[in-house]
Amino acid sequence: MADLAEWQSAMLTHIRQLRSTQSGWVRFGLPPSRKGRTAIVTDSSASIPAELLAHPLAKGLRQVPMPVMVGEQIHAEGTAELMRELPLALAAGTAVKTSRPSPGSFSAVYQELAESGFEQIISIHISGQLSGTVEAARLAGRDALIPVTVVDSHLSGFALGTLVLDAVISAGFGMTPEQLLADVDEATQEAGVFFTVPNLDQLRRGGRIGTLAGLLGTLLHVKPVLTLDNGIVSLVDRPRTSARATERLVELTQEFVSGSEGRGERIAVHGFGNEPAAHELAGRLQSLSSMPVPVIRLPAVLAAHLGLGALGVTLNPVAPAQRPH
Repeated sequence: MADLAEWQSAMLTHIRQLRSTQSGWVRFGLPPSRKGRTAIVTDSSASIPAELLAHPLAKGLRQVPMPVMVGEQIHAEGTAELMRELPLALAAGTAVKTSRPSPGSFSAVYQELAESGFEQIISIHISGQLSGTVEAARLAGRDALIPVTVVDSHLSGFALGTLVLDAVISAGFGMTPEQLLADVDEATQEAGVFFTVPNLDQLRRGGRIGTLAGLLGTLLHVKPVLTLDNGIVSLVDRPRTSARATERLVELTQEFVSGSEGRGERIAVHGFGNEPAAHELAGRLQSLSSMPVPVIRLPAVLAAHLGLGALGVTLNPVAPAQRPH
């Protein structure tokens, strides 16, 4: 188990090693070119903490907030008011809804990046099966001042966030947009997401239940273990206790790592309203990861659908361009 500062320190050490080795980044040319700079845009479902967004290495990264409605009040992701009110609303059964960012929100970000000197944008987002965010980004990209390529990651949470951070690092080292997109495509296929929820009420209310709609009647008294299968919420197992559901998350992580062919794993744990359980799970998974395992609180846009007590694991093999050659 590790806190975010440890994870960030390990990431920075990794970047310094990439600079000094003859494998990986040297083939892209150092120092990075100042021409043809590529910016990376994502949305707040990527769960990238504010500390990382503010880091100097993230100058070419923007995370567009996704709106969350608690009762009749609309909030932007990341506000203190939302994070204070959301747990209370979920506990009380108050209606909580989410929405995609408007095309105008993306247009403003794309314009700001163009005016900052970037020459192209890769916009990587939450699964189109879960949100209309990808479509909003595409609409905005049509009229942007510089070329915008929109990618449906088929992911969410820090699986998406890690992929995005890898793309930011690659762009900072001068990787071409074509190379970036090829690596992003490979990384989306290699990433994994597993999670468990106390019940399916929030997913059902939000219409994010995917292939589970026909199984609702059989899942009333279990703690379902779920995954994202090609961007769709799908059932993995139906244990009857929270303890067994957590055990299944550990087992699934072990199976994923054993099948990753030595590529090295970055693992993160998500939780919401259950910090001790999240830290305990992260501690159990640390031996499986090539980096510290951080505990990252679910962003409001995901917690609104998963509910209090949700627990998840994200897995990202070491980025293709960062593997030894």
